[in-house]
Amino acid sequence: MNQRVPGGRFSASHDAVVGLYTYHPDTDRWTWSDEVYRIHGFDPGAVVPTTELVMSHIHPEDREAGWRMREVLLEQQKPITFLHRIRTARGDERVVMAAGHPEREADGTLVVKGHLIDLTDVRRDAVAAEVDTTVQDFTEHRAVIEQAKGVLAQLYSVETETAFALLKAFSSDANVRVRDIATNLVAAASVDGTPTKGRSPSAHDMLTALRASDAWR
Repeated sequence: MNQRVPGGRFSASHDAVVGLYTYHPDTDRWTWSDEVYRIHGFDPGAVVPTTELVMSHIHPEDREAGWRMREVLLEQQKPITFLHRIRTARGDERVVMAAGHPEREADGTLVVKGHLIDLTDVRRDAVAAEVDTTVQDFTEHRAVIEQAKGVLAQLYSVETETAFALLKAFSSDANVRVRDIATNLVAAASVDGTPTKGRSPSAHDMLTALRASDAWR
């Protein structure tokens, strides 16, 4: 079983894995972090990522939506959040969320940067509601966690189970208890301290904004 690695990034199989990617549409060149390779079932650096490879791993029923998200990013040049299923190189089905935003480099070249979050196991935990420290937190601090789920559901346009999964992802990434993440998130939202609504912030952006806010302290 993979464990938390030095430097803050985590790759535990029982938690959400958060990976980073960059895409250069003019050359169809992708850069994946080690976590994105692992989410797709590859050892880091084992393949050269391309759009064809990315799309081939998206579940057939979600692939059309994937092409639409690409159009939003490249043609409309708007940020996206895309909850979908993938089939890994090992044949496993995973539930992931891709968050990305287009930006211009110094020379004017369009580039897409974002995160890929594997929510499979934390979604299952949220739905199953087995007794563990997270569920204990949920029971004891239900009100604030429900409010935090509402904030995330609005920001990411997802259902409550996925919002709870994101709370667990943020908790794992920051090594902070779910109830504390929820409290800080609700406090930040109350003073308009969360990332801009509609921008579909990545997990990294959300954590950075929270850490920079007074509510985090």
